[in-house]
Amino acid sequence: MVTGSTSVGDTDQLRRLLADAGARLVIDTVACRPGHPTLLALLRTGRWVVGLPGNPYAALVAARTLLGPLIAGLSGRPLARLPHLPVRGRAQTSPGTTRVVPVCWAGDEACIVGGHGAAFLRGAAVADALAALPPGWMDGDPAPLLLHGG
Repeated sequence: MVTGSTSVGDTDQLRRLLADAGARLVIDTVACRPGHPTLLALLRTGRWVVGLPGNPYAALVAARTLLGPLIAGLSGRPLARLPHLPVRGRAQTSPGTTRVVPVCWAGDEACIVGGHGAAFLRGAAVADALAALPPGWMDGDPAPLLLHGG
């Protein structure tokens, strides 16, 4: 796993290094905020490289949405079903992009927790789960939840 090294543009050296090593990019950016520059590459040796964004919350989101499933798949474990609950609060979504936000339980709903910019972990630290808000999500719409520890 490599963190703090994936980006987009001229400053990103990881993609060049992977190309020089003959790696195959399996995932080269994701339609997710935060975490857009995440990558997954397969080296010629059969080892995997997961490139996580440098911002802490973005790296956490990428680890939960890409690294966790990769480890489960490599170890033969099935992925857990994600619960879906109505999510309340304010979050800006964009066409074609999933927004991942920290949430806390509020009865039969989940409420968005503040403090979840790409560089901040406060929201994730106090949250019960991460909600994956699809494009077009509106306050109260259901969303899948990535449970902490799951």
